[in-house]
Amino acid sequence: MLVGLPAGGCTIVDAVTPGSDPCFTVVEKSFLVSGLSDAPLRLRLESCRLDVDACPELCAIVMQRAGVGATAEVCDVKFDGEDAAVKVQYTVSTNASNCASEGRRPPGLQPPSGLEAVDLAGAWLAQAAWLEAASVPAFLHLARELRALGAPEGLVRGALSAAEDEVRHTAVMTALAHRYGARPPRAQVSLPPVRGLEDIAIENAAEGCVRETFGAVLALWQSHTAADPKVRAAFRVIARDEARHAALAWAVDRWATPRLSAEALARVAAARQAAICQLRDSGGAHAIVALGLPSAPQARGLVARACSSLWTGNQGGYS
Repeated sequence: MLVGLPAGGCTIVDAVTPGSDPCFTVVEKSFLVSGLSDAPLRLRLESCRLDVDACPELCAIVMQRAGVGATAEVCDVKFDGEDAAVKVQYTVSTNASNCASEGRRPPGLQPPSGLEAVDLAGAWLAQAAWLEAASVPAFLHLARELRALGAPEGLVRGALSAAEDEVRHTAVMTALAHRYGARPPRAQVSLPPVRGLEDIAIENAAEGCVRETFGAVLALWQSHTAADPKVRAAFRVIARDEARHAALAWAVDRWATPRLSAEALARVAAARQAAICQLRDSGGAHAIVALGLPSAPQARGLVARACSSLWTGNQGGYS
């Protein structure tokens, strides 16, 4: 459904390096542990001393008692007599607003706060649910603006239908987040008054023609690669809906293009290029097998293929 959509030029540069993903932060913590007066902790200390495979259980209980709601990716234990120095490394979501790929961000979207998760999978799902919820007012506002500007009624109806889709997506993603022990933050949006055509076209180029189009590609990927069958089933539906939303974005783009000046078209193209670069530079540094999220090389490959098949060319009035 996506092949053949009109597009603009882009360049792919392999700029992703380990640890550069703005969506997640690697945290290291060290603890000095003594189990002399704590029988459960003493048991895990001695088990770890005798068998290195038992050390993750020690790290888990140490993190739990320290109030760290995450899973250790690195667990290093060094003994000193009856005590042990425990060092753990884990990854947490930064809650950055540009990390989850599904959904259209509305103008006036506030950064998320209050995301609760115990691991990366839950954090990703909770943030995705937050973005799906934010997409509802985004499409409602788009419908309002299109009608005010005299756009074809088919585009207005398409935006309203997309808002209904996003209500369902929010429910599905929230349920999946809860399944993984996470709680999504509330989407807070302060929508602006109806804007001019250029502002709408610029936002549509980044949020629709790039982000939603790539969101459809990513959802389709996850519908085939997620280890969790419930996640695969959810993304089969989401991929179909996001493909329609992407088609709507390109239809809005085709309607707006002949009504914009050459200078405005250049600004629209620049916004789309910036969105492509953001995807290229931030995607996929943390593959999550249960969710089918791509690794960094796979994500760069998906962006590169989307760039060559969807965003490259001189159709639709862009250079």
